[in-house]
Amino acid sequence: MPFQFLNVPILSAKIFRFVFLGMLFPTQMLAQHIARIRFDDDFNYLKHDSLKKNWDEKLKMISLGGAVKLSVGGEWREQYQSYTNLNFGEVPSNFETDSPHQLMHRIMLHANLQWAQKFRIFAQLNNTMRFWNPNPFNSQLDQNELSVHQLFAEASVAPHTIIRLGRQEYSWGLERFVATKEGPNTRQPFYGATLKYQFQKNKFEAFLSNPIKMNVGAWDDVRSSEILGGAYYSHAFKPKRANLDLYYFFFESTLREYMFKKGLEKRHTIGFRLYSDLGPINYDVELAHQSGSFEQLDINAFMGVWDFNFSPVRYGYLGFSGNYVPGDVSDKDGELNTFNTLFARPPFGQTVALNITNTLNLSPYIRYQRTNKWLVTLRGSFVDRTQIADGIFTPNMTPMRPVLGKKIDSREKEVCQIYALEANVFPTRNLAIQLEMGYCAAGSYLKDSGVGKDVVYFALRNAFKF
Repeated sequence: MPFQFLNVPILSAKIFRFVFLGMLFPTQMLAQHIARIRFDDDFNYLKHDSLKKNWDEKLKMISLGGAVKLSVGGEWREQYQSYTNLNFGEVPSNFETDSPHQLMHRIMLHANLQWAQKFRIFAQLNNTMRFWNPNPFNSQLDQNELSVHQLFAEASVAPHTIIRLGRQEYSWGLERFVATKEGPNTRQPFYGATLKYQFQKNKFEAFLSNPIKMNVGAWDDVRSSEILGGAYYSHAFKPKRANLDLYYFFFESTLREYMFKKGLEKRHTIGFRLYSDLGPINYDVELAHQSGSFEQLDINAFMGVWDFNFSPVRYGYLGFSGNYVPGDVSDKDGELNTFNTLFARPPFGQTVALNITNTLNLSPYIRYQRTNKWLVTLRGSFVDRTQIADGIFTPNMTPMRPVLGKKIDSREKEVCQIYALEANVFPTRNLAIQLEMGYCAAGSYLKDSGVGKDVVYFALRNAFKF
């Protein structure tokens, strides 16, 4: 059952956070760059040196008398997507086509009512729709006709310390465990309570929440029975360009499935991330371990992720990233070794809905990054299974393979080879344009365990924020 002491929707770690690039840019270098162009909840992105206010600036910090101020804003996003052989052609029998093209529409409007620096209320409405695709809806991320996406109250309770209560978004680090999921059409909200402390080089957050189960209609979202809580600490070692994140997450659920088995899952995740600030040579390493129980099994799982790059020419970077995340070793040893990425963002972009669980991924890339004007990345990802006793998963930890009723004991390991190009252009401070193209060659494991067709993906996204 969901925890019951929260009767109001909860918060947002960075209210209107907009991560333009998805998993194709998993480096701290890029994360820091994006931070300078995100639309943040303090509305600093609209401030400039001119004494004359633009139309969108006039919507911010409107005085209602005394120290009370109101700010309003929003986003309008349209995204065209085209798939050839969606999910490698392995689609439900009620689908009309495995190669759809679709228009993903999103409008989000928000208001922020603030009293000095002591208290504020934030509210945000969401409308997401999918057009042209004749297939039935199979994902809550495709459509959510109308919902209160966020509604929380925030109060300053001590120096450098605030508490948020309500419906909100969460995001930490490079979103390998908890993400806003900006790439899909509908972002992921939570009901939760959060304590946040930030002073000089230190930042600490502790939280307890229920994820929101989104549905495709209007006003029909519900609070999930899953429980997610934990703490996240960050420290910057200035001026050494080094940063350290330490974290702990607790997760309880009966909804996740491992090799056709569901049950009560209680999982503890502890890990760290060590990364550099942007420079000519950059690194990002993250290691995590999971323990706990799944029915009668003990959980013992591991994740290792890395990214190294250097700049041989101005604005140009060569990099090598990847992951090693072992899967379940055996179904007869009393342990579950499958790693649960909780609510992570899609690690391979939108080309294919594949998780890093039970995979070894080697991913070289080249990138051209010109401040906040435009970014281009060309990447290859070579993905294999680590354990033949385990399958592979989607980013939201639902089973992708094996498929019930088809071959489940395949000994093949090659999953796929992904080649992707992504270009992001920021013509103005309000407008972002993204082009993404991807080709995914299905490997021997996909062909042996079901339909294994090659995937071709194309998408064009335009987002206007104010």
